[in-house]
Amino acid sequence: MNEIKILDLHTANQIAAGEVVEKPASVVKELVENALDAGATKIQVTTVEGGTEFIRVTDNGSGMNKADAQVAILRHATSKLRSAEDLLALGTLGFRGEALPSIASVSHFDLVTRVADEEMATHIHIDGGSQPVVSEQGGSIGTTVQVEDLFFNVPARRKFLKSVSTETRYISEMLTKLALSRGDVSFHYVNNDKDVILTSGDGNLKNAILALYGSNVVRELLPLEFEYEGVKLWGFISKPTLLKNTRQWQTFYVNGRSISSIMLGKAVEHAYQSMIPKSGFPFVVLFLEVDKAAVDVNVHPQKAEVKFSDEGLMYRAVYHACLSALTNSTAKIPEKPAEGPVQGKEEKFLRNETRYEPVPIFESKKYEEAYTPPPMAVADKWAEVYKKLDSETVNLQGNENKGVETEESVPEIYPIGQVDKTFIIAQTATSLFLIDQHAAHERILYDKLLLRHAKVDTVALLMPLYLDVEEGDLEVLLANRSELQQLGVDLEEGGDKILRVNALPVDIGEAKAQDFIGEIAGLLRENRSINPAELRREVLHMTACKGAIKAGQELNMRQMRDLLGQLLHTAHPFTCPHGRPCMIEITSDELYKMFKRTGF
Repeated sequence: MNEIKILDLHTANQIAAGEVVEKPASVVKELVENALDAGATKIQVTTVEGGTEFIRVTDNGSGMNKADAQVAILRHATSKLRSAEDLLALGTLGFRGEALPSIASVSHFDLVTRVADEEMATHIHIDGGSQPVVSEQGGSIGTTVQVEDLFFNVPARRKFLKSVSTETRYISEMLTKLALSRGDVSFHYVNNDKDVILTSGDGNLKNAILALYGSNVVRELLPLEFEYEGVKLWGFISKPTLLKNTRQWQTFYVNGRSISSIMLGKAVEHAYQSMIPKSGFPFVVLFLEVDKAAVDVNVHPQKAEVKFSDEGLMYRAVYHACLSALTNSTAKIPEKPAEGPVQGKEEKFLRNETRYEPVPIFESKKYEEAYTPPPMAVADKWAEVYKKLDSETVNLQGNENKGVETEESVPEIYPIGQVDKTFIIAQTATSLFLIDQHAAHERILYDKLLLRHAKVDTVALLMPLYLDVEEGDLEVLLANRSELQQLGVDLEEGGDKILRVNALPVDIGEAKAQDFIGEIAGLLRENRSINPAELRREVLHMTACKGAIKAGQELNMRQMRDLLGQLLHTAHPFTCPHGRPCMIEITSDELYKMFKRTGF
């Protein structure tokens, strides 16, 4: 008896649906990408209950005639490929020809489409992969696809869907990436009769960012335009002052396609090296245009991952592009490293005479960062002396505030001045010190918070703050309300997608509340299984970072002395809570070597 049989078409489509249609956001993605490939300039997405009950995608693209519409619902039917060789030079978002039949096999499916030279639109209805019912009806030029009761005939898959708010967030995040990729297309997303996304489609990327992220983000953007060894890059990155606790604000496009790439993310991190905390991630919207034959998008059915023929080249291109935008340098960057790629090593900070420079060393598979700090012998010298934290903190509001005096006999360190309103230069009798004022104050505040073993000191707000938040953020914050109360954050639901904040940690002002709460929500959303101890540590990190003085804030000599005095009372005065250096010592012996005065 023959045991091996060919699957029927319906079963094959349902198997394909497991790869292509993972959740409602997958349906929306496939349909919107089809609309973009059809030349649409306006796309409207409507969902009910995060797409679990109803999805409709309407576009004003070219549409399909009756014959093409009937073929489009067949598996592996596509207008975007003619042969396997076409995979080497793809210029469209979709190409597999699996989306429509896969979606139709697990939903109540309706397609209405019309081309310009036909008076009537073609309507196709399919119930869970059943035989299509084809008819004619009135309709506008373009295509509308309606999907109801997704996974109604696959209950095992339906039960694995997330909450309605989470599924809505998935759709919103996916449409945000598509809207950024096509500033010339107007996107309108409505969920449960409420506007979620609305872009103008005027072709201006900055206006699209404004519509999607708001004016606070736009004010912190740096334009990027660069070319490196045949790779063209453009877009926007943020100043080091605009950070998020996760990579959610980092979006990469290769030949117009949104992709996920750890390697490109690492290239950005290394370009910002030493400018940002270890746990902070800048805003990035970066487009890369490469030879289509040098990138393989046929890696996964969802097309989110790609393979590059030369990963080292892509890494270097992104690294140098971001570095150029950050430094605003006009100096020509070498086409290639002088000695070529070095295999088997990670990128390190290498000391070069009087400064520390990032020297990129590339490896094809791993792009992790290693940091070799400068000598820290002085830390051992002061470890016992500065083991207690002072009860007062640095006062940075006045001009001549009384500093904290100590009766302990300690090496005297004197501030000399401030560089770029960011770094303090100080000295002892035998050493020169460079101090990052933000990282130093962050260490002071973090150690103070750690010593408070009970609840974090809280300020009850006279007037509660009402913050607009995403549904997913509201859900995860309220689920952790009791733990957050222990950390000085008292919040409750204040309405539909509105959070009422009644109290904040004493070091967080109302002006910083939105970013602070947003970062906590991002942390909880990324790691829902975080334990109370980890949550406490991360929130204390955030509290210290938000409460610390910023780069660019001018300090007088008294304030610098106060800051140094309290920094040296911490247990780890040479690193901030994120592990980034906050104080670097250059001993007199090292100074002699730098000036070639050894032997005298």
